[in-house]
Amino acid sequence: MAETNADSRKAHLVFFAGLAAGAALFHQPLGLLCVLTRQSELYSHIPLIPAVSLFLLWLKRSEVFSEISAAKRPGAALGFLSILVFVAAQSFRESLGTVSFRGGKLPNDFLSLAQAGFLCWVYGGFLFAYGRLAFRKALFPLGFLLFLIPLPVFAADFLIHLLQHASAELSNAIFSLLGTTYHRVGLNFEFANLTVYVAEECSGIRSSMALFILSVLAGNLFLSSTQGRVLLVAAVLPIATLKNAFRIVLISLLANYVDLRFVSNHWLHTMGGMPFFLFALLLFVPVAWVLRRRESRATVKIKPQPYDVKSRDKPCGV
Repeated sequence: MAETNADSRKAHLVFFAGLAAGAALFHQPLGLLCVLTRQSELYSHIPLIPAVSLFLLWLKRSEVFSEISAAKRPGAALGFLSILVFVAAQSFRESLGTVSFRGGKLPNDFLSLAQAGFLCWVYGGFLFAYGRLAFRKALFPLGFLLFLIPLPVFAADFLIHLLQHASAELSNAIFSLLGTTYHRVGLNFEFANLTVYVAEECSGIRSSMALFILSVLAGNLFLSSTQGRVLLVAAVLPIATLKNAFRIVLISLLANYVDLRFVSNHWLHTMGGMPFFLFALLLFVPVAWVLRRRESRATVKIKPQPYDVKSRDKPCGV
């Protein structure tokens, strides 16, 4: 037992020393990531990711660190790969996509590549210190750190446009079901008193990203089957689209029939993200509950029946 504790302390020391070295090596992109987190609402979740990952690792600490056997070669190989990725990010920095803010531009895609390199360093350090078995047991807490990587510009644009157009289509269907009088031209909905444009801001990309992360976390904590976890993650897109459409329809009808200020300076339009996110959660929780219930029933069905030794030799019907 004393030897095991000494091995654990040594492994922890090696890992945290490597982590400190990685933070020093990647200090520039890590600093820029902090700036991006402060400037972009899309990445406001990033500071929470390491905390959640550490908490998940702490929950499984007895299982993960029960058997430590350093995998030095794979760990060193991942460390070398992380340096190559970082050098590539630096070399192609000028040609990679950027995002604009009031204070200028930030190298978004450089950060995506550099953060991928930093995570390679973290994974390599974990392998180097604790070994393959511990790495496999800690796969989800370590994999959760992938949410530290900012979405490349092309991926973020694709998701925004997908949500934007899907929300417009569903809003169109809801307006038709309600019998609302309007005329649609692309993403413009023309009513009697105003014209509503479904802009990129209406995509709800920030809340959709938060819901996606929540679905991954909830699937791991509450579901045991891969199918159930995939279905829970897949439910995020329709739920996010329905939430966006509900917001568009509600604000449009209130502005057209009640007060035009609902689309200008009313809090429901400018700061109503949280109430509508709660609406999305009200849709998400029953989906997770149904999937968990389904797994519980499946477990009950395949539960083996106890074998009655006394009735083994009895004839049929007795």
